[in-house]
Amino acid sequence: MQGNNGYVGAGWFLVGGVAGACAALLLAPATGKRTRERLTRKLRATKESVTDFADDVAHTTRDLAQGAGRVGDKAVRLAEGASAAARGMIGSLSAEGAKR
Repeated sequence: MQGNNGYVGAGWFLVGGVAGACAALLLAPATGKRTRERLTRKLRATKESVTDFADDVAHTTRDLAQGAGRVGDKAVRLAEGASAAARGMIGSLSAEGAKR
C-alpha cells in the first residue's frame, strides 16, 4: 500500500521527466519542424502515462474505500455482538440478584 507521499513523489517525478524531455528536445540540434514533432510525440506519451497513473490512483483509492467499508461493517457487527453479550450478562446478573 502506498501513502500520499508516494503519489506526490511519483507526480513530481513525472513533472521532472516531462520538463527534462522538453528541455532536451528544445536544446537538441534539429530542425524546428522535427523538434515540434518530437515534442508532440513526447507530450502525447506523457499524457498517456499521466492518465494511466491517475487511473491507477483512482483504482487504488476505490479499493481502499471498499476495504475500509468492509472493516467498518465488521466493526459494527462485533460491537453489536459485544452489546448483546453485555445485555445478556447484565440480565443474568439481575436475575441472580433477584434470587438472593
